[in-house]
Amino acid sequence: MLGRSRPVRTLLAVCVVAASLPLLAPAAHAEAGPAPAARLRTVLNDVHTDTVDVQYTDGRLALRTRVGTEPHQYFAPEDVLFQLRDNDVSRIAVPDVPEYSFLGAPGTPVWVAPQVQDFSLLFAGWDTESLPTGTFAGDTIDLRLAGVAGPGALEVFQTDSFGLPLRVFSSRDEGPRSWRQAVGSHVHANWAFTAPGRYTVTFEATATDPAGHRLSSGLVDYTWYVGGTSAADIPAAATTTTLTAAPATTAVGENLRLTGAVTPANASGWVEFADGATLLGHAAVTGGQATMDTTSLASGTHSLTARFVPRYSTDFTEARSAAVEHVVTGDGTPPPPTSAPTVAPTVAPTAASSSPPTTPPTTPPAAPSSPSGGSPGPGATTKPCVPAGPVTSSAGVVLADGHADYAVRLVGGKLVSQVKDGAATWRAPGSVVFHVVDKAATTVPGGTQFAFLGKPGDRIWQIPQTQQAGVLWLGWNTEELKSTEVSGDVTWRLDEVTGPGALAVFEFDPFGKPVLAFDSGDGVPDSYAVRLGTHAHGNWAFTKPGIYHVTFTHTAKLASGAQSSDRQTVTFAVGPVDPKQALPVTTSTPPTGTCAGDVAARARAAGLASTGFSVAVPLSLAGLALLGGAVCLLVARRRKSLVDGER
Repeated sequence: MLGRSRPVRTLLAVCVVAASLPLLAPAAHAEAGPAPAARLRTVLNDVHTDTVDVQYTDGRLALRTRVGTEPHQYFAPEDVLFQLRDNDVSRIAVPDVPEYSFLGAPGTPVWVAPQVQDFSLLFAGWDTESLPTGTFAGDTIDLRLAGVAGPGALEVFQTDSFGLPLRVFSSRDEGPRSWRQAVGSHVHANWAFTAPGRYTVTFEATATDPAGHRLSSGLVDYTWYVGGTSAADIPAAATTTTLTAAPATTAVGENLRLTGAVTPANASGWVEFADGATLLGHAAVTGGQATMDTTSLASGTHSLTARFVPRYSTDFTEARSAAVEHVVTGDGTPPPPTSAPTVAPTVAPTAASSSPPTTPPTTPPAAPSSPSGGSPGPGATTKPCVPAGPVTSSAGVVLADGHADYAVRLVGGKLVSQVKDGAATWRAPGSVVFHVVDKAATTVPGGTQFAFLGKPGDRIWQIPQTQQAGVLWLGWNTEELKSTEVSGDVTWRLDEVTGPGALAVFEFDPFGKPVLAFDSGDGVPDSYAVRLGTHAHGNWAFTKPGIYHVTFTHTAKLASGAQSSDRQTVTFAVGPVDPKQALPVTTSTPPTGTCAGDVAARARAAGLASTGFSVAVPLSLAGLALLGGAVCLLVARRRKSLVDGER
């Protein structure tokens, strides 16, 4: 037995050594030819960007960067550099307010990419708009700040309904590190850096699928540079490269290992190795080093060099090492190679797995439908026809939750004001009721800066600047307008407010100071200039509950030189009121000879207006007798309330 087992152990040892050789030789990572050319990152410094764009494809989470408006541009995070310009808008002294002490001592500077768009600065946020509902537990993902490397700290925060900070991410405190975000969201915040310079900001997105499996995007790095006023002001970090060759001398055909050491150790790129003017090959830098092996040097003295080639020339400079002299001895005839016995591994056959046949689900037969005309079906009783009179119905949509904008676009060469519902649904303002639910109620805080809303302690209803679950998030935008179509800003004017109280629309600066756009409490009209490409959110505050009709006018000068305007009235149902009562009412007269039952049946068959969302619509039992039985329809309601002619 021992005599037979000894060869087996030898055979196993040979197989293990042979299998391990590629792993033991870093030269396997070296490649012939020159290193790839250095690239330039795309520098973003004054555009709207969803810095962290969460994607889900083929069962995997991934992080990208989304830039601009539709159609969006998408970038891999490593191909982008986010520049926060150093100017009088971004460089702000920390206020002497206890709630903002997390930013530093009062009076010390911080550099802020603001939550409210400023066209001289980066408008940075994150989004989950492409994530489908029903894919993750709770329809949420967790976005985690995994690390920040740089000369200072990073604090990401929003403001609440009255300007106090809501901390989202912090590189200094353990608490604000993870943020649970609903799918279908588009979010902006203040990004505050405590010192100028280059930062690496690392994020990870995680979620749980309905089966309980944890999904992760992995760690993804985003590069920021705080400082300068243009991309040309972003310096590339200097590098050095040192070459070593081992052993000190070799014979012809003997292996020589070349190692290029690069500083700083986090420099990303490749090292090219050369023998005088002859390129030997290149290898990627890992942990500050790149290595390659060669046996191709002829007998004689060689001058060897290593050159670092950065992956991105916006990050690091090139660097060439000093020459290293290396002597190869021998007559130029390499010794015959020695080879170890090669043993072909035996692979055991893999049994094919089989799955039990699946039985396709059976679909129950559809219930027979009632005849809508002609002779009645078997067993049906004939009822006398009662002539139908005029039909009065309400139509439109109630928006009580989610993202919407009061927007302006160009249609047929003229300005048109419309409501953008979600990502891509456009509605006429007169067909929409914005429901400011009672959950949006709050009270005026103390102090004088909110005196335009009333006395401290007064109850108001407010659509907030920062999105809140279960409350409408209403903004405004001019993203559809192009500079080739419109010259200059769009004037947005509040003309009239009819209702039980006053309306104020305002934004917050990074430290919670209100900046008014409109205030009907001190008289109208009020005008507000909106730049092209704007997508903004503010606070819409109503001082009393009830129904409000608010009239706005958009005006702009077209590229042709002509002026174009559109005046529209939008409706708000504020507080504990029924928003359906504010929907527009229409009256129609059926054709002569039409029975009232036919009108009701047709109304039921018409169903709901197309909105892109499911809604709950209770239907009257009258007129729904099918085969002698009553059938009740219930359509599951999701995000928005929609009302058709029968409600």
